[in-house]
Amino acid sequence: MITKFAVLALLVLYSFVPSTSGQCVANSVLNLRIGANAVLSWEIDPNDPCEIDEFQVDVTGDRDDEYHFKVRETEVDLSFLEICEEWVFVVTPVSDGTLGFERRLTENIPLPPSADISLRYLNLTEIEPRDVLLEWDLTNHTHGDCTLRYRVTLEDLDDGSIQDLYVRGQSVHLHLLSPCVPYHITVRAVNRAHPTIEGPMRFHDHEIEPIPEDPPTLRTIEIGATEVSMTWRLENPGRNRCPIRTLYVDAGSNFNISLPLVDTPERPPVEVNLRGLYPNSMYFLKVSVENSGGLSRPGLIGVQTLDLSPGSE
Repeated sequence: MITKFAVLALLVLYSFVPSTSGQCVANSVLNLRIGANAVLSWEIDPNDPCEIDEFQVDVTGDRDDEYHFKVRETEVDLSFLEICEEWVFVVTPVSDGTLGFERRLTENIPLPPSADISLRYLNLTEIEPRDVLLEWDLTNHTHGDCTLRYRVTLEDLDDGSIQDLYVRGQSVHLHLLSPCVPYHITVRAVNRAHPTIEGPMRFHDHEIEPIPEDPPTLRTIEIGATEVSMTWRLENPGRNRCPIRTLYVDAGSNFNISLPLVDTPERPPVEVNLRGLYPNSMYFLKVSVENSGGLSRPGLIGVQTLDLSPGSE
């Protein structure tokens, strides 16, 4: 009886031993992409243990078009497909008749290298201070713009910094511009297929007129009986680079002071020291800053000085 059970166990174990028929399942291909010349290409995994004989290529369009074929090279010319139709490309390596793991790509057939991707115009409209609208259009709409992105480049002519934005569509709002900075703004179409093809650029030079700063904000404060020490934070120079001139502290009929400012790229908080105040008194302060665009709205604060007692100032 024991012998019969042992034989049965061996039979069951043998049935779960993996097949040793010699079939090799290849790894999926790498870097599957569609080029600007409509050539679908890929690479073989260098660590693939299988010897790959050919590749099964399956192409399905969003209009129910289908193409199925096998190739021996690592690329195939698909220039017969409709430009700007979305296609699903599936490439499967084949090793000795055995299908490997597939690689899938969903993409449009890109505009050909011969496509005219120049811009007919570039318009710039200042909607509000700091809000600039750029609008443009292609010179030629024969192929559409399914694989185009538009590169908007902002060059700060003061400090030489450059920022690139890639957008779809044919307009963009720029909220990052600072007043009092000269900008060189360029737009060009980029056919993002491999290899990347860029069209000629259009440009505008633009500088937003000076505008006042935002109200200063209180950063620190120390209160005594006859003295108050404060620091006030000014607007970030990245938002408003118009040169600053003076900080004003308006206490109504009590006093008014002005502090000349030296503009620096860092714009550290401004120190304000008020002395000779009355003990146990309330002061209402309006703090504003003047730049080349004018006077800011004031930052408001109420300060109650301390009682005069031994050790108090």
